[in-house]
Parts: sequence; C-alpha cells; structure tokens
Amino acid sequence: MSDEHIPNQTQAADPVIASTPEPNTESWESQISRQLNKKPDIKKIDIKSLEDLPDGMIPTDLDYVAEQDANDYLKQMEGGTTEPTEKKSKKTKENIEKAIESVSDSFDISDLDLSKDIEPVETPKKKTKEENIAELRKKAEAYEESLKAKDTEVLTYREKLEKLEGELERTAFERSPKFKEKYEAPFASSVDNAKAFAKEFADDESIAEKALSLKGRERIDFIDESFGGGAAAGQFLSLVNDADSKRGALEGALENYRATANEINQAEQQQNLKIVEEVNTNFERMTHHLAQKSDFFRMTGDDDNDKLVKQRIEAARAIIHGNATQNEMTVAPFLAVIAREAVAENDKLKAELAKYKSRAKEDVAVQPRISKGSSDDDDGEVRGKPKSIMESIRSQLR
Repeated sequence: MSDEHIPNQTQAADPVIASTPEPNTESWESQISRQLNKKPDIKKIDIKSLEDLPDGMIPTDLDYVAEQDANDYLKQMEGGTTEPTEKKSKKTKENIEKAIESVSDSFDISDLDLSKDIEPVETPKKKTKEENIAELRKKAEAYEESLKAKDTEVLTYREKLEKLEGELERTAFERSPKFKEKYEAPFASSVDNAKAFAKEFADDESIAEKALSLKGRERIDFIDESFGGGAAAGQFLSLVNDADSKRGALEGALENYRATANEINQAEQQQNLKIVEEVNTNFERMTHHLAQKSDFFRMTGDDDNDKLVKQRIEAARAIIHGNATQNEMTVAPFLAVIAREAVAENDKLKAELAKYKSRAKEDVAVQPRISKGSSDDDDGEVRGKPKSIMESIRSQLR
C-alpha cells in the first residue's frame, strides 16, 4: 500500500484566547500567520496493522466525504429514510437563488428619479377632543338613520305578513263547513228557487239573475214586464228579495269574516254546552228509571252492592260522553242490543231458582220426625224406644 492511501489525521488548532493586549506584543496578523504555519502533530500509522483488517473495513474512496446534517443523522438512527445529499444541496441552492431574486426585486431602484426633490412625509395630525366628539356624533346619526330605515323595512314586512294572514283566515273561513252551511248554502238555495220559478212561468231562468242585478223600482218594473204583473210577478219578487237578503248576509259575513267566525264559534260552543246539559239530564233520568227496573242499578244499602252499582253508572257515563276507551265504546252498542234479552233471561233464571228453593222448603217440611216409640207388653219391648229410620218410612207409606 502506498502512502497516499493512508488517511490523514488532522489535529485541531489551538483556540485563540481573547485577552487584553498588552503593550509591546505581536500583532494579530503575525499570530494568525504563526498559527497557520504551525504543522499539526500527526501520528504515524502502522501499515502492518491495516493489512490485517478485512477489505470491507478499509475505505476505498478517501477523496469524498459525505455531508450529513443533524436531522438526517437522527432519521437514519431511527431507521427512517433520508434524502440524498446531492438532491438536498440542489434544493438548497434553488431556495437561495429564489431568496436572492426576491431580495433583488424588493431593492430595485430603477424607478428612482434623482432629479426630483424629496416629498415631505406628512405626519398624522392628532385630532382634538371636539373633532372626536363631532366624528362620534356623525357616526351616531348615521347609525340612527340606518335603524330608522330598518324599522321602516320591518314595518313594511309586518304589514305584508298581516295581509297574508288575513287572506289565509278569510280563505279558511270561506272553506269552513259552518260558513257553507249558514251563508253559502241558503243563498244558493234561494237563487235556485228563483231560477226554477222563472223557468216554470216564463221559460227563462236567466230572469232571476237579471232581477238580482237590479235594485228598487227597476227590479219591480223588470219583473212586471217579464211576468205581465199579477200574482206570479209578486211571488217571483218575493223569491228574488229573499235571495237578495241572503246575498247581503253572505257579503257581510265575508267582509267581517273575523267577527262572523267568532260569532259562529260562540254559537257552536253554546250549542255544545246545551247538548251536554241535555245529555246529562237524560242520563240522570235513565239512571233513576233503571234503578227501579233492574237490580244492577239499584242501591240496596249494602256497601259491596252499592260500590258495584256506582262503578256501572260511571262506566255508562264515560261511554255516553265519549271518555271511555275505544274498545268499550265500540262494544257498547252490541251489548245494548242484547241487553233486553239478557235481562229477560236473567229474570227467568231467577224465577226458576225461586221455584226450586220453594220446593226444597216444602220437601224439608214433609220429612219424618223422630219421636219416642212405645211397645206392647206381649212383645216384651220397652216403651220409649225410638223407631229406626226404615220403620218410620214404612209407617208413612202405610
């Protein structure tokens, strides 16, 4: 092996110790020159010991020394993969070039005109207290104006909403069964009667619609002209006036639909209360009547019986008011249909049971009585000896 393949071992130079220079000392240039000219103390390597090492442990390329930073070294120690040094150095070079370009762009002075004077930089003037108050007052006024605009907008939307709600209420009122029953149906019926009368006597049902479109004297003259006067004209006028009054009620109900709806609801509530009172009155009357006819609803003074009677009455009250369960209300009509037959059959069974009880009492009354017996002296029997049962039966049969 030649000496050029022996690895050089370098020794660190002595550190430069900063100290206060004393007068009449050597200059710093001479110190640096002396340290650079000082040769490192490199120990000689035993070549024989290197020959004994395996080939894989001897470096073949000593000119290249891989550079590795701390992060790559730590990744390699943990078993991770590291980026090649050449690629990383290439990236670092590109980043440096980009940074230089950006710095050079930011410090571009090509647009600088040295012929012009320097423009004075205006320093912001500090506002006085009055100016700040005036500015705040302007902001408050602007905010107040915006609030007024928003209030106006909200009021507009509220009016639109109330209008839509009114239209919905009116539409719901027109489609309600109560309105159709109380206002729409009577008007339609009266108009149909007038048309039928005009069709029968004048063979033209459009006369009714024409007469309804007229008022006062014009209506009377038109009807007289159409029917030629007489009783027919008077009867037709009565029909038209009735239809006109029904139309007025219909238009008034639509115009004041909310008041009309309240009136209808109040009338309906009063009608419901009247129905409930009538049902309660009839129920009490029926309870009193059944208490005289059936033992199931008769109070006897016995606690157990009276408790059962009260339970039956309350169950019947819940059914008639619609407060019972669905099954109970469904089965109630079926039980009501067979109730009379069941009561009659129950009375029949009770009568037969009473008959059997009476016959049993009679049978008990005719049973033989055990009495003291007597005996003749010839038989040698002692007086007072009771007869046996068989003897008593035989004596009754004789």
